[in-house]
Amino acid sequence: MILKVERLTVKLGSSEILKDLTMEAKKGDFIALLGPNGSGKSTLLRTIFGIIKPLKGVVFFDGREEEKGYLPQETADTNLRVIDVVLLGRTPYMGRIKNPKERDFKIAMKAMKSVGIEELAQRRFSELSGGEKQKVLLARLFAQEPKILLLDEPTAHLDISAQLEIMGIIKELSADRIAIVALHDINLALSFANRILMIKDGKIAYAGNPREVITEESIREVYGVEVSVKRHGQIYVIPKIRSIKNGRRVHVICGGGSGKELIHLLNTWGFSISAGVLNALDSDWEVVSEIGGEIVDAPPFSQISEEAHMRNLEAIKNSDAVVLADLSIGRGNLRNLIAAKFAAEFGKLIVVDKTPFERRNFVGEEAEKLYSEIVRGAIVVKSEEDVLNALRKLLSR
Repeated sequence: MILKVERLTVKLGSSEILKDLTMEAKKGDFIALLGPNGSGKSTLLRTIFGIIKPLKGVVFFDGREEEKGYLPQETADTNLRVIDVVLLGRTPYMGRIKNPKERDFKIAMKAMKSVGIEELAQRRFSELSGGEKQKVLLARLFAQEPKILLLDEPTAHLDISAQLEIMGIIKELSADRIAIVALHDINLALSFANRILMIKDGKIAYAGNPREVITEESIREVYGVEVSVKRHGQIYVIPKIRSIKNGRRVHVICGGGSGKELIHLLNTWGFSISAGVLNALDSDWEVVSEIGGEIVDAPPFSQISEEAHMRNLEAIKNSDAVVLADLSIGRGNLRNLIAAKFAAEFGKLIVVDKTPFERRNFVGEEAEKLYSEIVRGAIVVKSEEDVLNALRKLLSR
């Protein structure tokens, strides 16, 4: 089962939307089409389906025309019952009279069961939630029994729970088909697709395995934005939010959300920020990633290794000031206290001491002794808002 698109050129009005585009897909492919608005994603889907006739080029499926199912980006509301909406997918098989037969009802019910909506059969489509409506439209698509699924933004306007559910259904039911899905959400594509096509100005800019295709460079070229691409098992793309910097770097020792407010304040005040050691996907890790800061990180749920600890000390050396957030200390992150002591010895440490340390100490006497040594050599403040004045004092020395 192979779909081939060869040298496709599509012109709409005076604009050339697709330009000599070539691609190939095989059974089991879940292909995510990524690219900015106007790049040609929807036009490619409509051309493969046959709604748009190309100026040049051809679309082959195993060398012949084949049944394809298309889910457009927007679908009109209707007061039809759900079963009747799904049966519309059987229209090509009903002959001239268009009366559904028993087999059509069985296939429609099977399609509804496959997406978990058989109990909605007699409900009115217009009464359903956004996620339920999208499941009905998927069932209608599957009722066509197509070998190629073409879906244009199937998760648009849905909450995150419904998005994941819809994408999971598409993934599961496309295993013995070809699925080509236009998406705006890169992270959603990375969670489900086994191939990525990045389209820019009507041409395929990048194609292949998600790990190879999704890079900071490719996203910069296709979308014109700066992001961080993190790879810890799953790939994550996080936009960088830039602010005007004052030329000073602050390293934050934090974790578990203890640095969230502080990091945002430091960014607003114009400081360049680094942080660590943070476990990947920790809430503070995500905040630093969002603002484009540098992170000394470790795999999720792991203890701080010697290698990560040494990188943290190097980041401290390269900073103008270090802030120890009001974080809890366990065996896994005890080395962050050792790093804070290292910063105090350099005379560049500020400690945010909002919560009594005994309530944050899950190690015992060893951590208590370290913390006492740390605060003796640091500027101690009681809130994140007080850090700015402490920084002014420290940096003016």
